[in-house]
Amino acid sequence: METAMEMRKTRYWPLIILTAVFVIMYIHPVYAADELFLTGIIKSIDHNTKTVVIDVQSSSCHGARTFVVDNPSALDDFINKKIDFSIDSSICKYGEVYKMFSGGREAR
Repeated sequence: METAMEMRKTRYWPLIILTAVFVIMYIHPVYAADELFLTGIIKSIDHNTKTVVIDVQSSSCHGARTFVVDNPSALDDFINKKIDFSIDSSICKYGEVYKMFSGGREAR
């Protein structure tokens, strides 16, 4: 038979474990990636500066915009074609140059 002291100890373990889990989850940093998905027509590619000029047709970033890419030669086949792509921001301000993520694909 359990003594009163042993019963008190066993009752508090679930509370201690739940408190520890809550504290760990509360202080654990959360990282979110903000991306803006756009559609546009590639107008030109500059391999020296690794930039691409795209006439963006999406309303959130409308107009001719310049984007930086890691591998501009991967987009050579898409000049004057409509593509879907994403940038490293959730907003698109005029005059800013954003990084365009690879994986752009021809829009249907």
